[in-house]
Amino acid sequence: MSLNIKAAIAMRGKNMAWVAKKMGVKLPTLSEMVSGNPTVDTLERIAATLHCDVAELFDRPKAWQSKK
Repeated sequence: MSLNIKAAIAMRGKNMAWVAKKMGVKLPTLSEMVSGNPTVDTLERIAATLHCDVAELFDRPKAWQSKK
């Protein structure tokens, strides 16, 4: 699975700057936190800010996606 944090944020009509402000960090700090390999704590904080489950911050593998 790969991270899809920016898409999860956009799906909620928000942007990284909004999330950073709600988390009480600066945008460059949030960008650094999510690039590469963010910590579980960071993922939990972002999910809490977005009122979603941490799993929603990840892409689902194509094999898991339902066929339509």
